[in-house]
Amino acid sequence: MPIDVKKTTTQPTPDAWKDSLSERTVEVLPLAADGKGKRPGWCTYTYEHEQAPELEVICGGVNSKTPKAGAVWRQGHLLHFGFDLAPSEMTDAGRALLVNSIAYAARFTDDRPIVRVPSVFVEDTRIFDRGAAGRALASQEDMKRLEWYLSDDTYKQLRGKSLEQAREWYKETGPYLRADKQGRLVVDPDARSFGVPPAGPEFFAKAIAALSEPDRAALARKLLVRYAPDGPGEKARAVVWKVWWESNGPYLFFSDTGGFRWLVDPLAKERRVPTGQLRGPARATLPPLK
Repeated sequence: MPIDVKKTTTQPTPDAWKDSLSERTVEVLPLAADGKGKRPGWCTYTYEHEQAPELEVICGGVNSKTPKAGAVWRQGHLLHFGFDLAPSEMTDAGRALLVNSIAYAARFTDDRPIVRVPSVFVEDTRIFDRGAAGRALASQEDMKRLEWYLSDDTYKQLRGKSLEQAREWYKETGPYLRADKQGRLVVDPDARSFGVPPAGPEFFAKAIAALSEPDRAALARKLLVRYAPDGPGEKARAVVWKVWWESNGPYLFFSDTGGFRWLVDPLAKERRVPTGQLRGPARATLPPLK
């Protein structure tokens, strides 16, 4: 259904966006027939889409979180349409967006969700990605906001440091952060000792090679099992790990909010296309609608 994207209106920039946007106003496409008194719908932080191959953000919307939050997005064959309106309450553009979004998601008959994140409404746990601390440090004039993202013990290590010192700490330590049981960020001392970031491109080559080194084999094995739980397991020999990695390497991706682990993209593996190249519309099974 056609959408006239030129029929936009201008409104004040939401307060929550002012750290990210310097403009006093934003241009939006109205979806509510009667916009007066309408509350924002449901949106989701979508920083994970940079990691998760099956996650595709279609558009954002006015919200009280961040301008990068997704209002309409697809994960595998599932669609999230966050605008909390009945079709009868929508403009022509709103109804067209709803129909088009459903029709688009219907193209992805073979794609499935891969990354699974605990619900904060059910498990009372929010897993932060490593970039959360970096974004907080980049946008704030002090370190107070870091207390929300870091574990208590980790945050204590930064007491007395200046903002610049904290930024240097994050630059050096960020690649070795992972979530604790409450989902807050802590430094992994094992990974730090090994000296290779677990999410980095050299991790598997270095860790598997270290399995043959008597003084580093135990540490390497611990890290492989921790960050690649879908691998051949704790008792597997180096050659078995190598075969698994060579078979799955092009289809592996690292997810922070999915558990700080490497995951296999089954659709990419089935199609024999590297997961880094199989994104967005390329993951569809059916051809685009004309």
